Amino acid sequence: LALDSNPTANPRSPLLAAMEDAAVEEAEVSGAGEFAPALVAAHPLGNSVAVAVGPELRVFDLKGGCAVSLSDDSGGCSHSDAIRAISFSADGALFASAGDDKLVKIWKTDSWRCIQTITSEKRVSAVAISKDGLYVTFADKFGVIWLVTVGEHGGGQVSSDNKPVSLYGHYCSIITSMKFSPDGRFIATADRDFKIRVWDFCTSK
Repeated sequence: LALDSNPTANPRSPLLAAMEDAAVEEAEVSGAGEFAPALVAAHPLGNSVAVAVGPELRVFDLKGGCAVSLSDDSGGCSHSDAIRAISFSADGALFASAGDDKLVKIWKTDSWRCIQTITSEKRVSAVAISKDGLYVTFADKFGVIWLVTVGEHGGGQVSSDNKPVSLYGHYCSIITSMKFSPDGRFIATADRDFKIRVWDFCTSK
């Protein structure tokens, strides 16, 4: 994202303006207390940028140069507490957001429509989408990694019994980052105790 070096020609780009406004709004709500840092994720093909500040999720169309309107068809609630993790799928077709409200929301990026909302038992600290876009993994505050099937494929609806399944975890340490390997075979996780673990996604070991 290139910014004009001439401040008089472009004093405040729409993207920077929205990010600054979101930060100010969050600061006003929380006062002098702590709030979640801003998160930024770029679409793999450079189509858009997603920004999360507190419970607010905003998306910017880099090609159109404008903000994107989000819609929710999942029947779930909107984020009501700090978003702690955001992630695009490898091909950019899906996007996931999750946080302190125990919600994991999955979005289709062609329309920026939320297609699925999962409720975790604990607050969520990290999220990732498998290379094939069939699964979303998320980590709760106890360091347990959960797996859920993406419920909409080819227009299908989310199954009522599509519940998260625990895979593995760090246990007693909050996972701060989680990524799939480029080939989709492994998941790498890092936690607050400075431990990094690599798991075989196919064998769960």
